[in-house]
Amino acid sequence: MFNSPAWAARIDAELAAGLVKAVSNPRLATYGLGASANDIEAVAKHGRNVVLSEAMYPILHMLEVVMRNSIHGAFREHFQADDWYDQGWLNRGHEALVANAKAELVKRGRIISPDRVIPELRFGFWCGMFSGAYEVKHGPWPALLPSVLPRVPKSWRTCARVRRRVEEARLIRNRVFHHEPIAHLPDLIDRHRRFVELLGWFSPDARQHVEHLCRFGPIFHDSLVRTRMEPVDGDPAGEYLAIQVP
Repeated sequence: MFNSPAWAARIDAELAAGLVKAVSNPRLATYGLGASANDIEAVAKHGRNVVLSEAMYPILHMLEVVMRNSIHGAFREHFQADDWYDQGWLNRGHEALVANAKAELVKRGRIISPDRVIPELRFGFWCGMFSGAYEVKHGPWPALLPSVLPRVPKSWRTCARVRRRVEEARLIRNRVFHHEPIAHLPDLIDRHRRFVELLGWFSPDARQHVEHLCRFGPIFHDSLVRTRMEPVDGDPAGEYLAIQVP
């Protein structure tokens, strides 16, 4: 049993058994079910992953939207075209992603326009825009880095370094959006801090907004606390006392 956080304290054997059936043994095996954890422990660990993933959402949401809009604005001005992605300079992988976005719009009966294509392009497309392949004459990099990331430190003002940071965010985003575990990552709080810092390179205002609404820190530190029932005075037939186990 657990006595903290409050939601974990409500998990008893009956609820845990029902959740194991509902969520599935294979998914909960990731949280130790059938190995090191009983039903209650596995369900609690899964629940902690859910609340951490939820708390990670604000920074991932803002980072995706702000990065996309910052790149689009700078590229539109650089190439003097709202549809800069149709100017024949993208690599085949990016061209295919643009084609897929347009096809999806057509399928939904939407008119193809930059205002619709841009938000249809996935996060991986935008992360890939920092590819070294685009550091060419008449290409966007490195000339547009100060425009796209106006607050990036000079020591980070290279595509390679920015790409490492956005790739880190993309990998966590994929785990969160695909309901995969993140709670086990030892440096998760540091990763979140780096994502907030990255957002600030694009927009200090967006960073401030996320910091005002973000609950990740408190939720991260509100870790699972076990309760172990031990007999008072060592008498198994007598009264029991709940003991917190770190």
